[in-house]
Amino acid sequence: MNKKHLESPSPLVDEHAGVQYTALETNDVETTESTEDDNKDDSSLSCQEKFMVIRQMLPNLIPIYIAWFSEYMIIQAVITTLAFPNAPFRPRDHYQYYIFVFLGGEVVGRSYLVALSYIKAEWAEKAKFPYLWVLSTIEVLHLLFFILAAWYRFLPSVWIVLLLSFTGGATIGVFFVNALAFFRDRFDDRYKEFAMGYIVVAMGGGTFTASLVGLVTEPLLRRHCMLLLNNDDYCFTRSKAREHIMSHCLVKPD
Repeated sequence: MNKKHLESPSPLVDEHAGVQYTALETNDVETTESTEDDNKDDSSLSCQEKFMVIRQMLPNLIPIYIAWFSEYMIIQAVITTLAFPNAPFRPRDHYQYYIFVFLGGEVVGRSYLVALSYIKAEWAEKAKFPYLWVLSTIEVLHLLFFILAAWYRFLPSVWIVLLLSFTGGATIGVFFVNALAFFRDRFDDRYKEFAMGYIVVAMGGGTFTASLVGLVTEPLLRRHCMLLLNNDDYCFTRSKAREHIMSHCLVKPD
């Protein structure tokens, strides 16, 4: 902060002035080989090594992609069409409770290993769940159940949706922390950083695909709900402020 390193350095006193030095004989071949080995260790991964890592990761990137697709379909396109007349809050407030409970479950799922490690370190190691396909399947089952509930409207109350929102969030939270632990333990230090970076690609891909599919799914579920209930109030749980603003802007002045 004081930029003392920019000031002119004070002259140094040579404590070894007048000492005679003798050059040491070195083996140029050994020096060259050592330098090449150091450069090889410090160099980035080759294309062949990167493809090898991706090929090894691919079977476990697919469940990550599917799990994140299911998560964002649930919270952005399906439960947005579920509201209940007997709920203790207004229809447009349903979504706020859904997201609060879902993200609360995700926090619990992501932190369960840390919580166990505070109690006993061995418990955290034993509680790891490397079967990513199982967790991904559980999240897909949550999505299918919510789609059926939104289409056939067979749920009697909002509490079941809130409970399953919590378990869905907890599942994706447990999935996240175990996916990181799985790839961290699977690869050597040389490939670990590259492998960990590609987990985000699968997550982002699932999220992006869900956003595109949700553009079609949410209006479809909403229109079908209106046919069954003849009331749009219980077919869309997010705030309609944007729609009101747009309709107000389109009104022509007298």
